[in-house]
Amino acid sequence: MGIMKEDRLESFVRNNRDEFDHLSPSPEVWNNISKQLGERSKTVWFKSAGFRAAAIVVVVLISSALVFKTAGFLTGPVRSAAVVDPEIRELIEAEAFYAQQVSGKLEEIKKCYEMVPELKMEVEGDLLELETMYNELRKDLKENMANKNVIEAMIENNRYRLRVVDDVLAQINC
Repeated sequence: MGIMKEDRLESFVRNNRDEFDHLSPSPEVWNNISKQLGERSKTVWFKSAGFRAAAIVVVVLISSALVFKTAGFLTGPVRSAAVVDPEIRELIEAEAFYAQQVSGKLEEIKKCYEMVPELKMEVEGDLLELETMYNELRKDLKENMANKNVIEAMIENNRYRLRVVDDVLAQINC
């Protein structure tokens, strides 16, 4: 019985196609559709992979800034090595500089949390993941202080963090 109904509907549409074709939406309908599409595209960037990566970096930056303020970055033998090893000293100076820069920019990003609540949830969730990864990097440095590649990678990581925070600020425009 369902097949007959489909056949009747199909034949009705076929027989009355001309009556359907002359109807077209008004310009107001198209304007409303375009506005809705425009609104969706504004919120989609929060869910993009690039934004997620930037949010993760922001979380790491916040975490590292908190670590610097409370416990300090280097302890024990690493801090002692900093007195002797100029590369460790350079790392400490770079960490302090980038932590200050990133911390200031994070304060600007936090102002956007009220306007965009999704941003706060994503940033904080991603920051927790990044904090775990960053702690692993610190362990590697403590275990292998003489490795120049680790030190250079950490300094480059700080440069990248600053670039990412700048990119997030450029995207959110709060």
